[in-house]
Amino acid sequence: MSTRVLFGGAVALILLALYVYLVFHGLLIVRCVTAGGDCTAADFKQTMAAALAMIGGLVSALVIAELSVTEPGKTPAARVLSADSSTAAKSGLKVVAFVYLAVWLATGLAAFVFASLQHPETLQPLTDLGQSWLGLAVAAAYAYLGIDPSRRTNG
Repeated sequence: MSTRVLFGGAVALILLALYVYLVFHGLLIVRCVTAGGDCTAADFKQTMAAALAMIGGLVSALVIAELSVTEPGKTPAARVLSADSSTAAKSGLKVVAFVYLAVWLATGLAAFVFASLQHPETLQPLTDLGQSWLGLAVAAAYAYLGIDPSRRTNG
């Protein structure tokens, strides 16, 4: 693999880690506030809210972009490997791609269910992220499956 691919992959993983940290930090604050603990929504600083919005958008954009160029049933990002790549490299890429998507799905779903559905008034940045994540998850599915909602079939 090229240095460019390794660097891009490292940046993508760092962004995902920051995304997970911010979402779960927000979820802990929501849990504390709703349980009557010694915390407030202000404990989620404005810089955290801005970072969550930006990083959440970047991670989601990467997921949608990658899924839009991946054939259904194929491993996302497999095109970065050469045809003569080792089986270990191909297997490793499958694991990393699966884990990345699974973490993005689980984290976004947690924000959507816990913040947007159960406690929408508690921490607005997390509620907003959960709601936008749902739309982005649908877009990601459309991109991967090649669904074009604007095309209609006569039936």
